[in-house]
Amino acid sequence: MMYSTRTTGLAGLGLILAVGLSACSGSSPSPSAGASTSAGSTAAASPTSSAPTTARDGSSLIPTTEVGACSLLSVEQIRSALGDAARDIQTGEVAGTVSPAGVRHENCVYPLDPAGTTTHAVILEVVTYPDAASRAAADPWEAMRSPTEVTGLWGEARYATNRLSQTTEHVLAVARGTQVWRFVVSQPQEISTWEPAEGQAVLRKLAEAARI
Repeated sequence: MMYSTRTTGLAGLGLILAVGLSACSGSSPSPSAGASTSAGSTAAASPTSSAPTTARDGSSLIPTTEVGACSLLSVEQIRSALGDAARDIQTGEVAGTVSPAGVRHENCVYPLDPAGTTTHAVILEVVTYPDAASRAAADPWEAMRSPTEVTGLWGEARYATNRLSQTTEHVLAVARGTQVWRFVVSQPQEISTWEPAEGQAVLRKLAEAARI
């Protein structure tokens, strides 16, 4: 299970992107509120009214004004961590859902080219579980190929390089308490920038900038 929509997406992310992403206003709540990422192409804007919409799987769509994922990192912080790879970074876009089981998925996607696709993007995801038992029953590393341990961050952390048919995804996941944070840089194969050690260093910078 990989992040890119060119393969099977992480649970909940395809739904979020099918509904769409909306430009981040910069007034989102703090990271502790929870958030979630995603992969695929940008679609129409999500609802912004206070009444959530129910998706086909029973998940409720979170109004974009209540999604705090873009408050984790600024465009300037991402540019600082990625260097030239973020030369054409676009404004962050948010979306989110709450599953029938009460799991909250929020995300912020920063496209890395003017086309605005999420197969070439920085993706921030925060998943908030309703309680410790439901978090313990989930696998924070399920979408990662051969994840390796990363020490020195805010919680238990793993890094992986997912090499797909058309993209390379550098993924860092951090789990603590009832939340899981994921930092993803997705790049087309023809412009893939880093080897795994370099990718891990870049994503670590993102996590540290987000104070995770």
